[in-house]
Amino acid sequence: MASKPGDLVAAYLELSSAIISDALDAAGIPGTIEGVSSQVPGKKMCGPAFTARYTLATATNTRFADFLDAIPTDAVVAIDNSGRTAVSVWGDTLSLFAVRHRFAGTIIDGVCRDIDGTRALGYPMFSCGTFMRTGKGRIAVESTQEPIVLGTVVVRPGDLIFGDDTGAVAIPKERAEEVLALAHRIVARDRACVQAIESGAPIDQVWAAGAKA
Repeated sequence: MASKPGDLVAAYLELSSAIISDALDAAGIPGTIEGVSSQVPGKKMCGPAFTARYTLATATNTRFADFLDAIPTDAVVAIDNSGRTAVSVWGDTLSLFAVRHRFAGTIIDGVCRDIDGTRALGYPMFSCGTFMRTGKGRIAVESTQEPIVLGTVVVRPGDLIFGDDTGAVAIPKERAEEVLALAHRIVARDRACVQAIESGAPIDQVWAAGAKA
């Protein structure tokens, strides 16, 4: 029986990006998001992706974050800004909105600003870094709820996004149960290795213990 979405997210939040990365490797899924890191230390996030893609624009008729009203509770805002580092797409005002509307976090292939305010809110933020220049009048929303690219990973609406202090990964929604099962096996393997180390075993016996788990 498939897990309920909330139960699946809760199970993933017990893991780490490193464990999930190993599980993705075991499943043959390219899901590790390069170039993006946590900007709010100590905060994990996991949830289904609500995707947005930005494009360069010298003028826009709408504010560049109006789509936030369409984002459901517990979603991860996943923004493809093509890795641009000279123009920000997120600041602490949007983080406050996200906290009030209970988003799971934000991930940007690009940069954010006002990071002190976002950190004060304790809102999970993953990006290529920070830069102060506003995106208003410089970029515009090209599409929402269409496939995007974060780093080199294609992310579709509803795919799970997980992030922690080590990094961020994307899990295809239709394979989330499979990857979770593989991750649990890896956790058991690593636990066996730890127990062997704590018992004083030499390294070859440590690896053997992990292989048997």
